[in-house]
Amino acid sequence: MRWQLPISYLARDAMPSWLGRHFLLAWHAVILVTSWYPFSGWRYTGEPIWAFLAYPLPHYHTVADNALNLLAYLPLGYAWALYFRCRWFAPLAALVFGAMLSGSVEFVQQFLPQRVPSNLDLIYNTAGSLVGALLAGLFSKLLILRGWHVFRQQWFREGSQADYGLILLLLWFISQLNPAVPLFGVVVQPVGLPQPWVSPIENALLFLRGLEAFGVMLSLMGVSLIVVTLLAHRRRAMVAIVGLILLSLLLKVLFAGALLKPDEFLTWFNVNVLTGGVLGLGLLFLLLRLKRRWQALVALLCVGLTQLVEAMWPLTAQPYGMLSLFRWRYGLRDFNGLTQTLSEVWPWLATVYLIWLMVRDYRRSVQPTVLSR
Repeated sequence: MRWQLPISYLARDAMPSWLGRHFLLAWHAVILVTSWYPFSGWRYTGEPIWAFLAYPLPHYHTVADNALNLLAYLPLGYAWALYFRCRWFAPLAALVFGAMLSGSVEFVQQFLPQRVPSNLDLIYNTAGSLVGALLAGLFSKLLILRGWHVFRQQWFREGSQADYGLILLLLWFISQLNPAVPLFGVVVQPVGLPQPWVSPIENALLFLRGLEAFGVMLSLMGVSLIVVTLLAHRRRAMVAIVGLILLSLLLKVLFAGALLKPDEFLTWFNVNVLTGGVLGLGLLFLLLRLKRRWQALVALLCVGLTQLVEAMWPLTAQPYGMLSLFRWRYGLRDFNGLTQTLSEVWPWLATVYLIWLMVRDYRRSVQPTVLSR
């Protein structure tokens, strides 16, 4: 059977999507977190605050440094171009707004002891915004954007609530990019000597393994149920969950191969992760029969319990020990800071979404149904 466009898409009967604007705000937050982490040790050196703009360009710099500075702002320029609907002035607007954000970031970095403001970073950040805007215009000409809109309308619910949920899901994927963190893990195995701790049961190792597996099970269930609440049709729930797991595995494999030492390639996977994943999938089969607001309630409980598991975990990962797992250390402070910050913020964002979803569904359920002749 030949694939056809949805009737609602052809009739332009879809609700307006705020996904691009949500992504624009979210990527601004990602850039600020990455650029200003760890947000401590603020001081003033006494130098003129705008002096870094007139510094000679750094003689020593790396290709990786410049490439990452460009790539970090490429999604920003892309989002700004979409915000202006890829009109003729969109690249210029993306260039200006990208330069303003990068200039603000570099300005603030001079007050952080672990940061160095750089006019070269400003140049590459601004160039990344421009390239992203040009790519958005190219993709719109190649109908790639239309393909995304069709996919969005076929698979996911309409409205700003679903847009918020999709951005929430994107942020979760970013928080899982650290290959030193176990797959669907909410706790991290320390590298080095463990801290003194008294186990609540006699077999301390069994307790830690069970706690880690329990955290993986809760994380898998919580994220999967959030995905299910976003779907337009319940019959696609298992396909979406399998897709979520496969995409998570793919990201872990890619980043582990690129960043970790060869002998540490499977740091993100162990028997506890496997056990928790299998248990989580078994429970998901039963939970898919529930109504959407009850699925949201279970997801909310899972998110809350994952925070409890993290609070009960007695071992703390040492940053310097974790660095020994990576084959190269460039940018790891920013990378680890981003994933750690998102891991801490994401449960609160998910809580807001799930409560919003339950309240909205409850209001709809109690509204009287009016039948017209």
